[in-house]
Amino acid sequence: MTKWIIGVGIVVIAGVGLWWSGVITSLMPQSTTEQADTTAPEDTTQTPAAVNDLPTGASDTSDSAISQDAAAVDAQLQSLGSDTVSLDASLNDKPVTQEF
Repeated sequence: MTKWIIGVGIVVIAGVGLWWSGVITSLMPQSTTEQADTTAPEDTTQTPAAVNDLPTGASDTSDSAISQDAAAVDAQLQSLGSDTVSLDASLNDKPVTQEF
């Protein structure tokens, strides 16, 4: 008899766990009492604008604009190089002993 009580208890605990996690409700059919939405969905997607961090305009294709853009990209890459050096130095940092 105790085997049956333990078995029923395990089944009840498993059922409550499945109900709590939402597995049982996802298997049940959805109610059909909701009204159908007949309006056309609004197009809310927005295409992000192209970000131009360069000093010249996006439509400027002259040789001087290309030279300015190349210089700006070189400056950004050099600043990233200094960031890398700082990061490497912080990774090689020695721990400081603490005195209390």
